[in-house]
Order: sequence, then C-alpha cells, then structure tokens
Amino acid sequence: MSKKIKLVIDKVEYQLPVNSYIANPTFGGKPYIHMSAKHTASIIKQFVKKFFPLVKVWSTSSVYSGGSSVDVNVSYSNGESICDDVFQKIESFSKQFKAGSYNGMEDIYEYNGHDVKTDNGTKLDYFPSYVFCSNKPKWGSVEYWLSEYNNWLENTGTEDWVNYDSMVQSAGGWLNMNKTYMTDKEFQKVELAFKTVI
Repeated sequence: MSKKIKLVIDKVEYQLPVNSYIANPTFGGKPYIHMSAKHTASIIKQFVKKFFPLVKVWSTSSVYSGGSSVDVNVSYSNGESICDDVFQKIESFSKQFKAGSYNGMEDIYEYNGHDVKTDNGTKLDYFPSYVFCSNKPKWGSVEYWLSEYNNWLENTGTEDWVNYDSMVQSAGGWLNMNKTYMTDKEFQKVELAFKTVI
C-alpha cells in the first residue's frame, strides 16, 4: 500500500504522506488535506524542483507555541542569488500556503480565509502561520560559504587568497578564518567544494 498520496494543483502533481489526507474530519465536514508546516515545506520544495531544476532549494518547517512557519531559501549551486523573476514566482507560489499575516498596527494575527483546493476540489487547510522566502542559500550550507567567500573577495579585492592552497594552509586563510563557524562535516564539504570550484 502506498504511503503517499498524489494531489494536483494547477495541473501539476505533488506528493504528500498519506496521513496528510483527512478522510473523516472529527467534527464532520468534507475530507481535506492537512497542510501542516512540514507538508507545506515539502510542496514548496517539490514546486521548485519541478519548475526550476537549476535552483538549489532548502525548505524547512518549525512548530512552536502559538503557531508554525516555513523557511524557504533558494540560490544557484555557486551560492549566487537567483534572478528576481524566478524568485518572485517561487515566492508567489509559497505565500498561498500561509494562514494569514501579522497586523502590526493592531497587534493581531489576521487569517486570510482564502480557499485553496486541488484540481479535483479537495480543500487544503490548516496552513502554517508564516512562510518566509529568502533569495540566498541556507546558513551553513556549502552554497552559503561559497557565497560568503565570493562576497568577501568582491569587497576586499584581495587576489592573494584566491589560490586554494593559500586559503587552507595560511593561518590567515579565509577558509581557516571561518572554520570555527562550521561543524567538522560542514568544513569537509566546503573544503571539497573549494577544491572543485576555485
């Protein structure tokens, strides 16, 4: 028996865990798809991979007292931000899956009350409180450190540290300077990436 359900939104097929489909709601009503923060993060990641295969995407969920959220980060594999047109499409798709927004003027959270359905009419419900999209790599990823290095190089114009060996072996090398902010596993991945890219 399949552990996934298939749903179609705007003629595009996505998959979610079978437990996201609520066939018999506790208080009656029609069946619906429970769009928890985790399920929302998954749908957004699938969307990016289907339509923009060259874009690297991180989509993570958080649940906390009083709500939940999804954080979406995108970049190219070299750590550069993606073009604005593509980012706006990703952000527009993602934002339809948030429950509402915070009204700072009145200090309240206002629900959208929007009606999102699959192509066959099944309602998507119980969205995360917030969906945040950032046009930059996720902190700690290889792409993040490649981006940081490129930014550093652009801002300083220091050519002496472009050479991989000097970055790793020199006490003042950029990679060693930033090693303290990485786990051992991250450092190994970044080191390997620098050998390949630079």
